[in-house]
Amino acid sequence: MTKHDQFRFYQLATILVAVYIGFIVLVNLVIAQQQDAMLKERGADYALIIKQPQFDRQKWLRQNGLQVLTPKSPNKTKLQKAVTDIVNRNHSAANFSTRQTVNKQPYLFYAHQADRPNFVLVVPQQQFWHTWPKIALSVTIVYLIGSWIFLYRFWRQRRHFFDHLKILVANIHHIRHEEVPEPIIFQKDASLYILAQEINKLNGDMRHMRQKIAMQQGSFDRLIDHLPVGVMVINENREVVLHNEAMDRLLETTIVTEKHPYIDDIKTYELTRMIEHTFRYRKSHHQEIQLIQNQERFVDANVVQLNTVKSKFQALVILYDLTDVRRVEQMQLDFVSNVSHELKTPVTAITGFAETLLAGAAEDPATQKQFLQIIYDESTRLTALIQDILALSHLDRKDQSQEQLVNVRELVQANLELMQQKAQQKQLHVSVDIPTDLAIRIQKMKFNQILKNLIANAITYNKQNGSLVIAVQLEKDQIVIRVVDTGLGIPSDLQERIFERFYRVDQARATHKSGTGLGLAIASEITASLEGQLTVESQLGVGSEFILKLPNA
Repeated sequence: MTKHDQFRFYQLATILVAVYIGFIVLVNLVIAQQQDAMLKERGADYALIIKQPQFDRQKWLRQNGLQVLTPKSPNKTKLQKAVTDIVNRNHSAANFSTRQTVNKQPYLFYAHQADRPNFVLVVPQQQFWHTWPKIALSVTIVYLIGSWIFLYRFWRQRRHFFDHLKILVANIHHIRHEEVPEPIIFQKDASLYILAQEINKLNGDMRHMRQKIAMQQGSFDRLIDHLPVGVMVINENREVVLHNEAMDRLLETTIVTEKHPYIDDIKTYELTRMIEHTFRYRKSHHQEIQLIQNQERFVDANVVQLNTVKSKFQALVILYDLTDVRRVEQMQLDFVSNVSHELKTPVTAITGFAETLLAGAAEDPATQKQFLQIIYDESTRLTALIQDILALSHLDRKDQSQEQLVNVRELVQANLELMQQKAQQKQLHVSVDIPTDLAIRIQKMKFNQILKNLIANAITYNKQNGSLVIAVQLEKDQIVIRVVDTGLGIPSDLQERIFERFYRVDQARATHKSGTGLGLAIASEITASLEGQLTVESQLGVGSEFILKLPNA
């Protein structure tokens, strides 16, 4: 029990003792009143008896437990002195009764002074325990037993109350800490029944709320994880409390879910400076930065303050990857620069030789023919360049052409016939290994453009008296086309860039002027639009093998 319950227990015990004492005093008072009335009756009787000399007065006094004293009796005892004092104090009263303690024994006195002779009857005052000891003992035992039962029931009830209250308090603690509360059953008339019902309702409401919060948190986590931007939340202790997978990829690290300092993950000074300034000045910051890591990466960084209260201040870090955007922008700049350069070369040649002819070179037939041939070649190259640029622009448009069944061998032969003159000029040995009945369902114009650019590239950059092999085979659910040449070859560190627009290997640029630098880029982008794959395997000085894989539904 609590100290308050112990105090109440002792208070009740004290009250029960006081009730018992009060009961005894009340019983003694009633006995005294009855004894006083009886003494008065015996006094009247003795006044009559004393006038009859033949009556045995001593026997009567013994039977009634009385003593008789007179004021003239010698004052030998304290009782006699007490009688004398009482009579002297009340000498004017006729008959009276009084109480007085003599030798620690209470006595009742009845003084008869109305007529002669005068006398005083004395009797010890009776008490409950002296008068009825057995009854008093029985009443006391019953009262003690009843009091003990009452106090025991009170102690037990308070103990049970306190035990149940502790369980209810523990259940509230369990509810606060998301634990299962201990079941407890009360009767409807129990004092804690309403409280227990409310706690059960609270448990149900909290469980429902936690489930709702868990669902919302799950949805939020899935949303955060699927965001294309990197997200990180940092608390007032500079610890990471939330992040998504995109942030892992952008920072090129594995961010643990437990709270930890953000500097364990962020190694770029500009970004850490933005975070620190946000915490220091309580304002958001925005800046485009370059992350310092293995792969060059540009990001648009936003550090946003979430709270203004210092104890609960948090910073939200949002990183938007700009690497592809900057790469595309650079490609666009390179494209414009390359287009300008590629267009300038044939235009300058045509203009220069035309001016030379106009200046008088046309009078020499041999010079005229040479210059006109150069003007023709450059204009042809300019036309091819413009056609490739137009082809690239058409790739950005959504093609609505329908797929059709195309015979692969016939389409390859048709492109070889168109480039037969170039192949003969280099005296190339051309080999075609394609089944005659092999067909693929595809958009014919796109497929033809891919084959045309691959074959043209293999002829243009092949060596004199080299070979060109075109082989096709089926592999599971795709068709694989291999175009193998014995040309210059491509260094391994440059093989990934040959599919970029206007990119040509330096050695090829120095020795071959007929290419536009767009053929492989066009072929690669068309292949990607057809959900295919175009790769290259090359060895410098030996040759190259272009592998085209297209789905064959």
